Amino acid sequence: MSTRVFVLRPEPGLSATMERGRAMGLTMEAMPLSAAEPVAWDIPPGSFDGILLGSANGLRHAGEHLADLGPLPIYAVGEATAEEARARGMPVAMVGSGGLQGLLDALPGNRPLSLLQLAGAEHLPVKPPPHITIASATVYAIVHHPLAASDIDRLGGGGVVLLHSGGTARQFESECARAGIDRSKLALAAIGPRVARSVSDGWKSLRSASTPDDAALLSLADIMCH
Repeated sequence: MSTRVFVLRPEPGLSATMERGRAMGLTMEAMPLSAAEPVAWDIPPGSFDGILLGSANGLRHAGEHLADLGPLPIYAVGEATAEEARARGMPVAMVGSGGLQGLLDALPGNRPLSLLQLAGAEHLPVKPPPHITIASATVYAIVHHPLAASDIDRLGGGGVVLLHSGGTARQFESECARAGIDRSKLALAAIGPRVARSVSDGWKSLRSASTPDDAALLSLADIMCH
């Protein structure tokens, strides 16, 4: 029997990860532990040269204020987020490939740039270069859910669990403790060291992807399955 790979992230990333993993021949199991929900927000004071996005959820849940910002160019953490912007008719100035920090570090030149980050309530801090200023607005929050009885049964057989965020990692560990799941049967693949540090020990194994992106995480899962 093939090793199962459990995907805990919410939609729309869930479906993208499932599709990519199946294309690699992995036995993928959807087990979303959370969902993104909009929160009330206001546009920070000042003028902006662009919008910084660490997730497509920043656009999906921005609501009516998004139109108030006008046709600002998008600085997207990855291609999936950029595609969401293009689908809305928004110009894309730059697409990253190694997290928001990597995107900021790769911005060319020293021209002053003021960016508005449309973020989730839980997001990793970034350190912009000196010529870049960032104002952050929280436009959505990730709401976590308990494991269902069917999920507990599936996890009991072991497998590889993908951890895309620290919040999901902590929720998963808490739920495993609540349900009495034998963590020694579960190998954890984290999208980065910060996420890996969100859980304690006692798992079958715990490894971090070489770069903080979905493709690298699935490549790691493939190795851990074999």
